[in-house]
Amino acid sequence: MRWRIAIIAAMMLFIFIFLGGKLVHDQLINGQGMARAAVQMRSQSIQLKEYSRGAILDRNGIALTDCSKDYALYAVPGVIKAQHGDNTSLKEALASVESLLSPHLHEDTQQEIKNHLAHAPTESRSLLRIASHLEEDEVEAVLDMNLQGVMVAPIIKRYREDGFAAHILGYVGASGDEGQSGIEKSYDHILARSAADLELVSMVDARNSAIKGLMFRLRQDQEDNRGTVALTIDRRVQELAEMAMNRHVARGAVVVMDINTRQVLAMASRPSFNPYDNIGLIIAHDPYSTLTNRALSRYYPGSLFKILLTAAALEEGVITSGDYFDCDGAYDFNSEVSISCLKKEGHGHIDLTTAFIRSCNPSFIAIGERLGRSALLEYVDRFHLTDETLRGYIEDHDYSYVDIEPVPAALGNASVGQKGVMLTPLQLTSMIATIADGGAWKAPSLVRYTIDQQGQVHNLPEEAKEQVISPQTAAVVRDLMEKVITSGSGQSAALQEIAIAGKTGTSQTGALDYNSTPPREVLNVWFGGYFPADNPRFAIVVLVEDGESGSQNAAPVFRDIVKGMMDYY
Repeated sequence: MRWRIAIIAAMMLFIFIFLGGKLVHDQLINGQGMARAAVQMRSQSIQLKEYSRGAILDRNGIALTDCSKDYALYAVPGVIKAQHGDNTSLKEALASVESLLSPHLHEDTQQEIKNHLAHAPTESRSLLRIASHLEEDEVEAVLDMNLQGVMVAPIIKRYREDGFAAHILGYVGASGDEGQSGIEKSYDHILARSAADLELVSMVDARNSAIKGLMFRLRQDQEDNRGTVALTIDRRVQELAEMAMNRHVARGAVVVMDINTRQVLAMASRPSFNPYDNIGLIIAHDPYSTLTNRALSRYYPGSLFKILLTAAALEEGVITSGDYFDCDGAYDFNSEVSISCLKKEGHGHIDLTTAFIRSCNPSFIAIGERLGRSALLEYVDRFHLTDETLRGYIEDHDYSYVDIEPVPAALGNASVGQKGVMLTPLQLTSMIATIADGGAWKAPSLVRYTIDQQGQVHNLPEEAKEQVISPQTAAVVRDLMEKVITSGSGQSAALQEIAIAGKTGTSQTGALDYNSTPPREVLNVWFGGYFPADNPRFAIVVLVEDGESGSQNAAPVFRDIVKGMMDYY
């Protein structure tokens, strides 16, 4: 019996190969030619797509939605009733079929069929999908029964159940009529009620009897490009980012950005979610904020903020590459207030390069004091660091900020990326891309173009870059970031095949893990960088919540993504 499942699976593959508008109209499922019936024929159609919505594509035109398949059960109530004779009501005929099917199906499938048949329309020729997820043993059982008016056929699922790109795509309500989050929500006016592009059609005669060879057939709608949103995401890179996170990250985020265009190639958040799960239950019982897109959520950036501080101080001329700093393990503001260094015994008398690659807190607090609060805030504005813009994407944000009180300790905390500085992984990726691009800033984007329901293409307009620091200053910071990889805290991100530049980071959250004895402080750890170091093309930021260090937890994720991208670019 498995050969019949193989035929259905082959049909699924056939559908996906030709889904882009190449499927011939009225292709018969059973492969027979389109005979001219000598009787009056009537038809009823139903979409093979799970939801009547437009497509969301990646940058290369590859589908991010409607790209997985399943087995579904379809029925024509009129044909079912015709098998039972005129003395049997439609309700009785459907109940009879339900009783025949139920012993061979799983409990959840039984309930789904019961619900659908209970609400079957009075129009007896209607074509219904009565179950949307059949296991192989259920498919075998239904095929063995050979019931007239009942058929197993594909259903094109809107989402992958593994949560792929779930925070970007979002999800729809139970009926599929309205986007609830992500791109589905932002572009609901384009995606909702889009033209059907693949239908299953039932053919019956005037007496509701099945017409041999024409009971079910496929029909392709050639207007299938309407209601489309094409993202900047590269599906291959998104896969790499998500696989790397699955291996290394329970909670955190990854952003991958094209440095030249500032288009986001991947944006992943963990934990992810299955769009088919009960979202209400997730919201009600979710200690990890599963639905939150952490790539767009604010965090203390820790030592990644030292990249901006270094650039600002160099640009203002308050430090040079040859300057030295003293570290005895802490920076004391007064007898009661101090900020410690990660190296308890201190780094001693060190130059700027050593301070940067070892991420020495007292050295950067000294740099922050030389630069001053007003100048630091000016460079935050120059870099558009707290700008929430993600072009093409409209959603409530977590509202990042850099808010420094006019007291020395507050400036000291900000200088090491702690209190007063809250930024998103996306914003930090944009900052690194600015450094890698010779000091030129441009807003990041997530959408390339849309096609509305009238078939009109709308491209996002190009925007010019803005020079925010000199190329010379950017070159000095780039050299420091390269040394982090070759001789500093980022060596675990290094690859022999390609030169990388980056910066590790560790940020205190203020939270304690009381499951540890004694309770330990929860740290968020970072790695941000770009590659190739000598000709920057891609910027990547990795955040890992509740980690040990950026080099231990975040840098390996960065390395895995870079290694995979080398096969594509």
